[in-house]
Amino acid sequence: MQQQQAVFVPGYEWSAVPDGAAVPPGLQVELPLDGQPQRARIFAHDGGHAQRLKFEIWQRGLPECGAHGCSADSATDLSALQQRWMYTRSMPIATLRGGSDGCTGTACEPDAVDLDQLRAELGPEFGAALERNVIDHEADCEASCEHFYCGTPGSDAAPLPAVRTRSYSMGSVPPEDFAASFRFPLDLIRVTSMPVIDAAEAELVVATAIEEGIHSNEYTSGKYKLGGDWVKKMPRSLAWFNQRLEQTIFPTIAALFPEIVSGPSVLRAHSVAILKYNASHPRTDVHVDDGVLAMTLALSPRANYSGGGTFFEHMGQDSLVEMEQGQCTFRPGSVRHGGAKVTSGERYILGGFLLISDRVEHVRRLNNQGREARNRGDLSQARRLFKWALKLNPKCATCLKNWAESISGGALGDGDGSVPPKLAEAAIDKLERALELLPEDSDAWYSLGVLLSDQGRKEEAVAAYTRSVAINADDHELCYNLAVLLGDQGDTAQEVLMLRKAIAAKPDFGRAWANLGVALASGGDIDAAEEPFRNAVNFEPSARNWINLAKLHAAKGQTDLANDAMGKAKSLGGI
Repeated sequence: MQQQQAVFVPGYEWSAVPDGAAVPPGLQVELPLDGQPQRARIFAHDGGHAQRLKFEIWQRGLPECGAHGCSADSATDLSALQQRWMYTRSMPIATLRGGSDGCTGTACEPDAVDLDQLRAELGPEFGAALERNVIDHEADCEASCEHFYCGTPGSDAAPLPAVRTRSYSMGSVPPEDFAASFRFPLDLIRVTSMPVIDAAEAELVVATAIEEGIHSNEYTSGKYKLGGDWVKKMPRSLAWFNQRLEQTIFPTIAALFPEIVSGPSVLRAHSVAILKYNASHPRTDVHVDDGVLAMTLALSPRANYSGGGTFFEHMGQDSLVEMEQGQCTFRPGSVRHGGAKVTSGERYILGGFLLISDRVEHVRRLNNQGREARNRGDLSQARRLFKWALKLNPKCATCLKNWAESISGGALGDGDGSVPPKLAEAAIDKLERALELLPEDSDAWYSLGVLLSDQGRKEEAVAAYTRSVAINADDHELCYNLAVLLGDQGDTAQEVLMLRKAIAAKPDFGRAWANLGVALASGGDIDAAEEPFRNAVNFEPSARNWINLAKLHAAKGQTDLANDAMGKAKSLGGI
């Protein structure tokens, strides 16, 4: 097979690919992403046209190639490479990354927002919302200074440290706020190459936190609970952290993000916690942090635990960003991420959310206010707030998702089919736009599946749920909803499989046990159905579940047991 090669030039446009040339799938080309060796394999093309080429992107574990590319003339080699992918993305190259040279268009450079123009366009209510954001921001910064170090006059005069980091791209999604301040490529996830604190100091931090009662507290992270507590509640830990803010952390952040941080003195610690992960905790849900910038400091040596680490949604769950003890990750708060499950031992981290005193985060604040309005049932106001947030940043994926859920009338997850078709289509459009930005967002696929199901588009709903489960098989509600749809379509075997996945994720999931029993019994396996029915009444002793158990005993000729179960159902008002 003749060797073929493509070359990237500044701006990441194609060269040396003649129009109409047969560019074969499997060709590997170099992508200058993240400052690290990365390659792409062509999986779709249209007559060699550069703009229409799509790639599968992965990182590391690849043989050496030339300065501009390498050939793929061995199917065996390609197969071996595929087994070592660290993450995969599929999208047009111009959308994935732009380039500070030669790259034009909205996919490359975010436009700066003219607030005065938006005030004129959106009216006085929008202007009032911005003023509220300013007031809230100033109050949050003032409250921060009551607990955490705030810069002193002249503190910005000292030279900033030279910080060595390894960097990871935010992919196609710019930060929610201040996106126009950054030029592409957006290598904004920064992991320090050297420890920020040494091992002895890290061990002392953990020991102090334990003495101050961290083991007796729980920290809520989304739908999960972890061990940990807020630093401001631990006087000695707080004193240590404030010293580190002044001497190390704030100067480091100012050095890493000069586009938006004018100096260490403008930084504020919004909220900071020390967290403990062990095998009793599940992985944390994928989420964004409540601040313009965020940090994670590793306090435990890798030898103390197995598993664990941070994954960023756009990079894939298998591409963990691991840190040695004392190393720190700094990033925009808006990048979606989660924590991998610790399988043994204990892992301690310090997590902090940061504000910038002279920068107001309008997008984040409008988005949060919209969620609050939605939660209290004011869906019209919620939609208005999400619309305003998207005017400021059309690529705010969480804003698109939240707007879709507010359009649905709060019915997402209810399965009551109450969403009017026109509103449902608008919500579906918002979710599809969000998924263009974050195709690995399990929550968005889940919400899309709910809406499609409510509109009777069952096959499409199954596809959306299936995609969501493939991304996050640990979500018991997601597996359960997919099982219900599969059962409605008569696919009992897959229904049973999904119900078992739901139960594996949540062993006390009464509804899943009940449906598993029904599915097995309807398939003729009465004996196998007995355990699920018994678990159903144990975890969720409803009249319906007792009736199911009574019917099973009756079918097996166990009259006394059937009568006893029916009596339990009657006592619960089920008959």
